[in-house]
Amino acid sequence: MNSRNENEKGARVSRRENRAKRVNAMEMWEKGVLDERPVKERWSREFKNPRLKHLKNPVSDFSEECTVEGLVQEVHRRTFEVRLETGETVKAIYRATVVDELGEFPAVGDSVVLGVTPAGEYSLVKVNPRRSELKRPGPRDRIREELTLAANIDQVILVASVEQPSFSYGFADRFLLAANWNHLPLVMVLNKIDLVSEIPHEILDFVKLVDCFIPFSCKTGEGAEELKRITAGKVSVFSGKSGVGKSSLINRLVPSAELRTGFVRDKDGKGRHTTTSSSLLNLPDGGMVIDTPGIRALGILDLDKHELARSFPGFFEDDLFTCKYGDCLHLSEPGCAVIRAVESGKLSRPRYESYLRILNSKD
Repeated sequence: MNSRNENEKGARVSRRENRAKRVNAMEMWEKGVLDERPVKERWSREFKNPRLKHLKNPVSDFSEECTVEGLVQEVHRRTFEVRLETGETVKAIYRATVVDELGEFPAVGDSVVLGVTPAGEYSLVKVNPRRSELKRPGPRDRIREELTLAANIDQVILVASVEQPSFSYGFADRFLLAANWNHLPLVMVLNKIDLVSEIPHEILDFVKLVDCFIPFSCKTGEGAEELKRITAGKVSVFSGKSGVGKSSLINRLVPSAELRTGFVRDKDGKGRHTTTSSSLLNLPDGGMVIDTPGIRALGILDLDKHELARSFPGFFEDDLFTCKYGDCLHLSEPGCAVIRAVESGKLSRPRYESYLRILNSKD
């Protein structure tokens, strides 16, 4: 009996060892480690006599005559809407196996290739290379995975508010970092300017770091013409915390959009989500707007702690690192130029606290 148990235990160990030796061949192929498209190995229970099955490229499922290209306008669960080159908008599906092979979900703004079945149904075949993108973390169970919010964009437009809800330094700093990291200009639209007699000094400190600043009021129309000018002929992705008036602002730019607007809760001063998925809208004077859901966080997953400490916007004049030690994280290190700037009032404490929150989120 003992001998039998030992044999079964040995078999289990052997299976675990074989599983541990497996590699992601598709990932290796995409990185150029393998010259040929990999094959899928199917093992028997004892990991003997493997059967090889060649993985099929999604493009080979359709002939060239049965494919069309288009621009992704909206993405939903398992389906997405695409505007074809003819101007027609169609609904297409994306199979999990195809997404797994492509390594990417389609995003609003993507140029894609669709396959057309004999029944007239459309299916994702290929996502064309992107020239730019804006990313956010994945869902809670896959937080370390990045999801693309929008693709092929020219600029990021951050919509914030002075009050109702109050200005969020952490949210603004994350968008500024994301724009810088993806080499995209950041335009800041400060909405509800009619609610205050003057802009707080701390917000003006942040304004110095953006590429363009537009004071705005959906109530009075202040800033509307400037916003039209800066978005004309460009693909702009709009985002902001819930309740800042993003949907109302886009309705001014694209009257036909008729986006739902919400309100700010009295209980916690936060807005209700009215945009539930990203969508692409045409501007009357040329250009496009990508409206993204109000999100409370934007991940900067590519930066490690020391990169963040050295590149945080506004910490150093001319972006020249001046702390005494090269690995300074601006916590309590001697000779820290950032802490010295905060203590002297040269750097606002809300922005320093925003940095600390982002730094701690990297753990």
